[in-house]
Amino acid sequence: MKFADSKARFKTVSKEPGVFLASCALLRAAKSAGPLRFGFRGFLVFVVPRGYNTADYETAAFDIMNVKRDDGSWTEGWVSREIRVRLANPPRIKGTPHKPISIYNLKGLDILIAQDIAEVPRDVRFAATAVLQVEPPTPGHINAARRLWKKTPFSEEFATSLARHPHNVILAAVLKPITAESRIRELDDIDRIEASGPNLFDLPGYAEVKPWAKDLAIDVERWRRKALDWKLARSGVLISGPPGTGKTLFAAALATALGMRLVSATIGEWQSAGALDDMLSAMRKTFNSVKDGRGAVFFIDEFDAIGTRLTRPSGHHGDQYWQVVIDDFLALVSNLGDGVILVAATNYPQWVDPAILRAGRIDNHFALPLPDTVTRAEILRYHTGDTLSVESLMDVADKLHGRSGADIERLVRDACRAARKEDRELTLHDLAAQLPETLEYTAEQQLRFAVHEVGHAVASLAVKHSMSATIEIRRRFDPEEDGSFGGRTIYDLVPDHVPTEKSLLSRIAISLSGMAAEQAVFGDRSLGSGGTIGSDIEFATALARKLVGSYGLGSTPIFIAAAKDVGDRPLPQALEDEAMQILRDQYEGALSMMTGERERILAVASDVMAHGTVRIERSGVAKAA
Repeated sequence: MKFADSKARFKTVSKEPGVFLASCALLRAAKSAGPLRFGFRGFLVFVVPRGYNTADYETAAFDIMNVKRDDGSWTEGWVSREIRVRLANPPRIKGTPHKPISIYNLKGLDILIAQDIAEVPRDVRFAATAVLQVEPPTPGHINAARRLWKKTPFSEEFATSLARHPHNVILAAVLKPITAESRIRELDDIDRIEASGPNLFDLPGYAEVKPWAKDLAIDVERWRRKALDWKLARSGVLISGPPGTGKTLFAAALATALGMRLVSATIGEWQSAGALDDMLSAMRKTFNSVKDGRGAVFFIDEFDAIGTRLTRPSGHHGDQYWQVVIDDFLALVSNLGDGVILVAATNYPQWVDPAILRAGRIDNHFALPLPDTVTRAEILRYHTGDTLSVESLMDVADKLHGRSGADIERLVRDACRAARKEDRELTLHDLAAQLPETLEYTAEQQLRFAVHEVGHAVASLAVKHSMSATIEIRRRFDPEEDGSFGGRTIYDLVPDHVPTEKSLLSRIAISLSGMAAEQAVFGDRSLGSGGTIGSDIEFATALARKLVGSYGLGSTPIFIAAAKDVGDRPLPQALEDEAMQILRDQYEGALSMMTGERERILAVASDVMAHGTVRIERSGVAKAA
């Protein structure tokens, strides 16, 4: 290949600023390859900067070389024979086969343009004469574009600063009729999205994730100033929690706080595209839509629906389907564009494939709990427009125990509607009028809850599983509320980084001690220990099965399957019998302990009845919390 004179070279490219700047960058990259510019046989791979329009580089390559275009015309330039220019990953066109570059379709190729080197297979890279990295426009290129469009060139300082900005910002400055260098600070705001929703840092709650978000905001600002490589700043996060805890709101509010656009998708949307190829195409299209170099918060809801790969193939046809989907998804996540923050949300984090959550893909995981009393009061204040103080809202908030942020927002909307009907301002009475009808537990029921939770706490402290335990019971309940609980115990756990057979058996005993305490005190048991996923009995049963079927801690050391695949289904009969015997043994031990501690359990339970919340420590001291 040989260069033509500069006048011929820029005869056509000067029609479009983007194409002109792309031409300058391609020529610069080719020139940096040394002897290649004087002639070679083979093809070149040009890797253009992230976020730049590959179509401009494709057009520029046609325009600076002697190539027959689709319209039959010829352009002057580099060479005297027909040359083929191609994108490594061309846009998908519905109804036609997708044809990314491969070692089998290189015939006639001279120039291959890629936005990411990962788009070019390794064998194609090896076959290329050279792989050339195309740099963004230089200050000289930018001012050359200004001159070609008969505009005043920028100062050296301004052009240098402009060259550090994204492609769209450079083009906007080149096209500006006047230089307006005094407004240089506005360049940093061009790619910021105008706020249309709440800012994360103005919202109540999210205490678990806000420190991470603040650090991220600092890194994003550094990245925008070109003071930080995105490889050091990039961060993915998994947000989990029950419905209504604000996972979707978090993503939108984070985008507002960072001044970025929000791109949302669900696994279900991709699946609805059709067969496997259609789903993969839809998924890749969404990922490609955020690779513009300007940054985005990429929110994927229902994240657990991506599936998980089995540790051992079952032979079922669906196994191969999900293997392909997850493999492709992992590749896409590993090659996110600069400035893209992946936010995944799920109600069931345990169903997400561990490979997706490893470092470099989704580095952080935050569980959003249902709001506590103070947070509920803050949410009420926020949605009432700060017209009522947090202190005045505490009583209403206390009666919304177990309600999500979404539930509280709906309650405020209903209260505001009632006030508007009477053409007056919202009052505390309006909020109280919207409170759900609740019933009060009887004294006997509250005592049972207290005895149950004290049983857990006493066992945990006795086996040195925790340093202290805080017991809490509820006095009222909403009969329409799903999964309402009468009490809970929060532990200050002793670190157990290397669990042993003894410590795992202790965990089973602790789970069964609530039920055992009821039997020791009342002579019978309630159904509060079982019936749901995550209950005491479910946890104990699953752990017993893992002990004998995965961890190898049964009478015969044997591995049936990975721990995540053991627990929710029966094992082979011999192992199932052994797991059931473990449960019986641990329950008998727990019942013996609870019987011996009966008087102490009743004493602490009485304190819980009196105060609602009590903390007990290993020393045996009980304190009102």
